[in-house]
Amino acid sequence: MLKIIANNIIFSTFGKKVKRFIKILFSVISITFLSVTYGQSGYSHEIGIVSGAPSFSTDYGERFEFKSAGGGNIGFGIGLVHYMNFTNFAYMWDDRTSWFRLHFKLRNELSYMKANLDHFGVYAERNSPGGDKLRAMHGTTTVINLGSALEYHMKDIVDYATRFYDIKWDPYLSLGLMANYYDPTLKSDLGDWTTTPSVLYAKWAVPGTVDVSSGITGSLNTSIGTRYNIGENSDLVFEARWQFFFSNWVDGLNARVVENKSNDWVYFFHVGYIYYLE
Repeated sequence: MLKIIANNIIFSTFGKKVKRFIKILFSVISITFLSVTYGQSGYSHEIGIVSGAPSFSTDYGERFEFKSAGGGNIGFGIGLVHYMNFTNFAYMWDDRTSWFRLHFKLRNELSYMKANLDHFGVYAERNSPGGDKLRAMHGTTTVINLGSALEYHMKDIVDYATRFYDIKWDPYLSLGLMANYYDPTLKSDLGDWTTTPSVLYAKWAVPGTVDVSSGITGSLNTSIGTRYNIGENSDLVFEARWQFFFSNWVDGLNARVVENKSNDWVYFFHVGYIYYLE
């Protein structure tokens, strides 16, 4: 009955794309809940929160220009994380197991990112009609990420987690996939671009090169980071992540020109707090 009521509310309120994302979200939550409930004898779990500054590299700005590629379009991000270890710390601290189980863990993540987007570079700085149009363009993008990654930890996971050897640092690498819901916006200081496309820079005044409707795509993400032991059941985590989207519409712009041939991507540096569940 509750499922029927929830479905009616969702299907009457949200669009098709949002519904698809919510279905994926419920599926991941269900899988995570089942793994926690039925996997206690052979697995252990951690939960945490991370936050930081995502730097978006999109069709805003000039390629290879520092502010466009990483120094200018910086926003805010926050996420909830769940880790499933393939060992149970309570029972295996003195019982060696396979190398895979001692060095890998699965991370599930639900995160939110948002950034303001502006044009940077020599073309936007020019005192010309084109430069004026670039400086007048302002966008935003909001991204909700849901996915998993497999982490390789350089330290023995059990030795680190049980604190038996007083290991303070635990560096790791990760690789994963995410489903992404994105929602871009665009405005121009020169006027309403939806009725007067000529207020936009020439390549975005062409029909079909701007689409600020929300959508769903996927992404590949890879990370390098480290944990730091701050207590018996607590870690700090420091991580740099590169996330490559399978779409070029995350920012709402997609001009069919050579300088805009790459999909959108984001570099996300964040810190977080992790708590070990008993």
